[in-house]
Amino acid sequence: MDYRTDILDSIPSPRGITDADYVAVAPMIEAVRTVARVTYQGVFVADLYRNNFLYVSDSPLALLGHPVEEVREKGYRLLIEKAPQDEQEMMAELVSALFRTHQEIGLRDDVTYTISCNFRFMVYGRPVLVNHKVTPLAKDSEGRVWLALCLVSHSAHNGPGHFTATIGSAENSFRYSFEEHCWVRQKEPVELTQDERTMLYLTAQGYTMREIAEQMFKSIDTIKMYRKHVFSKLGVSNISEALVYATNYYLL
Repeated sequence: MDYRTDILDSIPSPRGITDADYVAVAPMIEAVRTVARVTYQGVFVADLYRNNFLYVSDSPLALLGHPVEEVREKGYRLLIEKAPQDEQEMMAELVSALFRTHQEIGLRDDVTYTISCNFRFMVYGRPVLVNHKVTPLAKDSEGRVWLALCLVSHSAHNGPGHFTATIGSAENSFRYSFEEHCWVRQKEPVELTQDERTMLYLTAQGYTMREIAEQMFKSIDTIKMYRKHVFSKLGVSNISEALVYATNYYLL
């Protein structure tokens, strides 16, 4: 058994899940299926009891060049296999840490959280950098995650990693340290001013800089200054990356 299987097998599995439980969550899965039809993102429902994906959307980012049934059956093992060879160990640790978050950060069972991570997949021989967001969807009677909702979109970063957990809001977040192999509280969360948020929101709506300036009763030079400040705060180089980052990290 290789290290990737060892790490995956160390994930705490939910207990006592029955066929009746799967019947009970069927309407929830159908709702996910409906939402997936109107989003550009890839959508998974990870099943930690059966170690596969209970649902996979037909988005190219979700399928990675494979048939839906193969992706569903292999689950996260396929995602690790699709990582570049020199990143597979990091990917395996990332998947394991992802499902240990609840226990390691010491969350109450009623607290909601979202995990965001960035990694590369090999698709038709080329690496594609994606952002992967995960949030618990259902738990067993002891609070272990049974089902998780996963959204996959293009990443705003330049490389893999950037593994964070947001607890309730962007002000309460953690990052995963691959050097220390544990979660570390973020000391300085990114904060945007209201004007910077408004500029990004209007940009996402398709307005030009001139139109944004008119909407906000500002000069075009002021809007350009807002963009420059946002790029610096988010560590991005253009407005497209800024919008992806702000969406991924709930800054809008």
